[in-house]
Amino acid sequence: MKKSVISIVLCAILLFTLSIAVSSASEDLATEAAGKTLLIDKVKQDSIVGTGSFANEEAKNLFDDDPGTKFCTNIFPAVVTWEMDKAYVVGGVVICTANDNASYPGRNPATWILYGSNDGTNYTKIYEGSAADLDDVNFTYYLFTFNNSSSYTHYKLEIPGPESGTVMQISEFILVEGSSTGKTPPADYPSSGLKPAKGDIILGTIIGNEVGWGGNANAGAHAAFDGDVVTFFDPLGIGDGYAGIDAGAKYILTQIVIHPRDGFLDRYYGAEIQGSNDMENWTTLFFAEDAAAEWDWQVITEDMIQNNTGYRYFRYFNEVMHGDVGEVELYGYKVEETAATDATASATEASEPAAEAPVATAPATADMMSVAIFSVALAGAIGFVSYKKRRSL
Repeated sequence: MKKSVISIVLCAILLFTLSIAVSSASEDLATEAAGKTLLIDKVKQDSIVGTGSFANEEAKNLFDDDPGTKFCTNIFPAVVTWEMDKAYVVGGVVICTANDNASYPGRNPATWILYGSNDGTNYTKIYEGSAADLDDVNFTYYLFTFNNSSSYTHYKLEIPGPESGTVMQISEFILVEGSSTGKTPPADYPSSGLKPAKGDIILGTIIGNEVGWGGNANAGAHAAFDGDVVTFFDPLGIGDGYAGIDAGAKYILTQIVIHPRDGFLDRYYGAEIQGSNDMENWTTLFFAEDAAAEWDWQVITEDMIQNNTGYRYFRYFNEVMHGDVGEVELYGYKVEETAATDATASATEASEPAAEAPVATAPATADMMSVAIFSVALAGAIGFVSYKKRRSL
């Protein structure tokens, strides 16, 4: 009798512990993604294409803001592609479990992979999650954040299979808007001393890769705008990543000054300065047709700049070589939006830096883990089965 009472008590403790362990998720989207910008209404509904599914449980249900519907399939790998209304930097996703995951455990994705693309054909992997991220519970939202500073117009979700069994299901897959590097050039930028007679240095918020090749935090986009020719921006690969400036308004360029990376003068070949007004469609303003002859400032004058009609966003990009660069300086004048442009005027105001979205902090779980481990150990002594605990992000 005593053993039965003890067993019941231990089971109660264990169930209570489990309820705490998953408390970082929420049945309320606004609570789970507090302070985040959700891109639910930015998905082009007619662009959604997904793997075959059970009746009325197709892929489009992932983007309807209704946890009562779901995407449910037994065809793998399950792939869903869609297009956004413009290019977005995505810094996280929210996944919601479906209506009967608790009744049919194992239906969460074994792994899930998010990709981004700007042409709908060539995709870059952004993030990969696993079954340990989700619990076998119903109608519960889980927020996942990750480092990404590249914007894409097209996205793809790939699910190789369910955690167990033959059926996979989730009810919502919501993109969360992220930010680019969000930094501004330091006070000692620019450093070339090559200011043109017309136009001023274009300042603003740095956009592009947050980190460089191999995950090097010192070789992100900011390194091309720090006033130091020794530091350098190092993209993730050929045509994979860029370093740029959000000027905050449209500018006409009057001069471009570029300093190649020391020891990699050949990688100046193919360097492009591009402009855009939506971060989706980029126009080439300058293309380097040769390698740099020496480790020194490369000056591109206004007559060498093509398609110079006024852009808000500018980037250094290279699709020919790996594309390392020491420094990039852009000079020009602001395009007046409400009156005819005075070609002799120069912009004197730097744009305000973009505010970074608040970062949700994961709750501490050390104490809960300790209680859970202790409870499992005691329950195991009397034959209690082990349980699966959600991995803390």
